[in-house]
Amino acid sequence: MTGARRFAILLFLTLSLALVPSAWFYMTRPAHAAPVLQAATRGARITVVTLNLAKVTDVKKIVSELTPADVYLFQEVVRISGAVPSVAEEVAKKLGMHAQFASPDSGATASGIALVSRFRLDNAHTYNVKPVNLIFRSRKRVLLAATIQTPQGPTRVINAHLDTRINPGGRLRQLEPAIDDAKRFSGAALIGGDLNTNDMQWVSHVVPVPWPGWQASRVRDLMAQNGFHTPFVNRRATFDHLGMQLDWIFLRNLAATSAEIRPVAFSDHHELVTVLGPVKQ
Repeated sequence: MTGARRFAILLFLTLSLALVPSAWFYMTRPAHAAPVLQAATRGARITVVTLNLAKVTDVKKIVSELTPADVYLFQEVVRISGAVPSVAEEVAKKLGMHAQFASPDSGATASGIALVSRFRLDNAHTYNVKPVNLIFRSRKRVLLAATIQTPQGPTRVINAHLDTRINPGGRLRQLEPAIDDAKRFSGAALIGGDLNTNDMQWVSHVVPVPWPGWQASRVRDLMAQNGFHTPFVNRRATFDHLGMQLDWIFLRNLAATSAEIRPVAFSDHHELVTVLGPVKQ
C-alpha cells in the first residue's frame, strides 16, 4: 500500500470518528460519580459569577452589565501597565469589593485573571501554568487561588484560564495545580473560569478536527474523580462562536440552588451564574 493511500485511509477514519454526534458521545462515555450536595432550605445564599472580560477596558460598561454577585472570577483582564490597577481592581473599587489580581506578565497585560469578592480574601497564591508551544499565538498563563471568608465558612476559590489549541490530556495537566491546591484545603472549594473546552481535536496545535463534547466530558470526569461536580450539567453554549461550552464552575462540599448562563453585550463569552446555599445536613 502506498504512503498516499495509507494517508487517505487514515484521514478518512479520523474524520469519520470526529463527526460522531455529541449526544451519542455523552450517552456512551462512562462518567465518574461525584457527590452532588443539596442545599438547606434556609440560610445565607452566595452568588458566584465567572466571566471572560474579553480584554474590555471600559469599567463603567462592565459594571453596568454584570449580574450582581458576591464573588466574581474574571479572565482576560487588562492592566495597562505595572504601575496602575488592573481593570478588575477598578471594577472592585467601583463595587466596593475586595480584589486579587494575577498575571503572567510583570507589566502591561491582557491575560490577567482576578478574584473580586464582597468578602475578605486570604492566602492568595498564583500558579504558573506549564507553557505549551502552540506554534503561533502562544501565551503564558496562570491560575489564581484564594480563600474567601463567606458567611457559610471559608471557601477556597481557584480561577483558571487554560490554553486554547490543546487536547484533553494537556488540558487536564494544566488543571493539576488547581486540583492540588483544593486537595490541600479541607473545607469547601470552587474551581471555575474559562477552561477553553472547545469541540476540537487538535493536530500539532494548529489543525482542528471537529470532536463535539470530547474535551468537556474529559474535564468533567477528571473533576468528578477529585470530588467536584458542576451545576451546569446540560450542554449549553458559553461562547458566541460555534456554540461551544468553554466556561465552567465546579463545586466540592458546596450546594448550588440555581445555575444560569447569561450573555453580556461587551464580551464574546457568557456569564455563568450560580447561587450557593448552605449544605443540607
